Amino acid sequence: MWTEISVYVVLLLGAFSMYLPGSNSALNQKMKFSSNKELKILSQDISSNEDFRNMEFKALVRPMLIPRMPDTENSLFVQNYIKTHFRNLNWHIEEDTFTDNTPYGMKQFNNIIATYEPDVKNKLVLSCHFDSKNISQGSNYFVAATDSAVPCAIMMDVATKLNCALMRNRQTRTKSRAEDVSIQMMFFDGEEAYNEWTATDSLYGSRHLAKKLAETPDEHFPDIMRLDTVSLFVLLDLIGSNDVVFRNFFLNTDAQYQFLQKIEKSLKKLDLLNPKGKIINGLEKTLFSSARPYGGIEDDHKPFLQYRPDLPVLHLISAPFPAVWHQMSDDESAINWDVTDNFNRIFRIFVANYLNLSAVSCKN
Repeated sequence: MWTEISVYVVLLLGAFSMYLPGSNSALNQKMKFSSNKELKILSQDISSNEDFRNMEFKALVRPMLIPRMPDTENSLFVQNYIKTHFRNLNWHIEEDTFTDNTPYGMKQFNNIIATYEPDVKNKLVLSCHFDSKNISQGSNYFVAATDSAVPCAIMMDVATKLNCALMRNRQTRTKSRAEDVSIQMMFFDGEEAYNEWTATDSLYGSRHLAKKLAETPDEHFPDIMRLDTVSLFVLLDLIGSNDVVFRNFFLNTDAQYQFLQKIEKSLKKLDLLNPKGKIINGLEKTLFSSARPYGGIEDDHKPFLQYRPDLPVLHLISAPFPAVWHQMSDDESAINWDVTDNFNRIFRIFVANYLNLSAVSCKN
């Protein structure tokens, strides 16, 4: 994230220029709300109790809680960890490997793209960065738990929890592959600046991948570029701490953001959230704020908007930034597992609804 924008900048005129009436009408048609039965299955029954669910999620996060700057052995370890996770789920794995000039010379970067069904035309893209910033204190290095080990694990958890429903959807599909929507996950390398954030020292991975997708025809639908197959681009960042809170930054994804709010309110009403994450410091925790400062924070979505200005972007980043942002204290101790569990429940339901998935037959 651009270090000079520590929270957000309200750019209302810029936001209106992003708004193209009807550009995401297909998205709105997809958002069909789950029944109470589906909500219960997706939020609770699809895995075990809160404590065991947190143990599962901790197991996903912990291997990534290491310094993982680009072009290092730790980065390769994390990349292999992510790829193995999706290979075990039988997803298609693609790598985007390249070199770029940095303040410390030429470095190799590698983006990872995991897709459930590449031959489905429209893609719901979930994305995050997996690298950590080059920060040290003595012999200790920054492990970047919220920035962005937890977001990576959230995406991996979504893939695991919804994999059964995705398979059932494929088996019972009634729409053509040109009309349906599948899911794709992008893990960016080199989001962080090596020194100070500039146009050339930041967003290495997303800048390279956005250009590639904008210029490459889709293998299965060669009449369109790959970037044009993205129906919604969701970017996760700075998630996991007590003080996480979200706002919407783009007018053309108001409907999707309000859907997240609706899910959170419904789960509260039905008592389907993790009770340990509902009250923080004596106050009820609301993850999805009603404040919507149109404009935004410079992050991995920006290069994609440069190539496709009408791209619907849902930027799920804590704003204000967490207190541990770019601090050595952004380690495992900064993670509130119960608050994160509640985000996972809400977000999992959002993804399932967007993809028109049913989890009834997948209940454990």
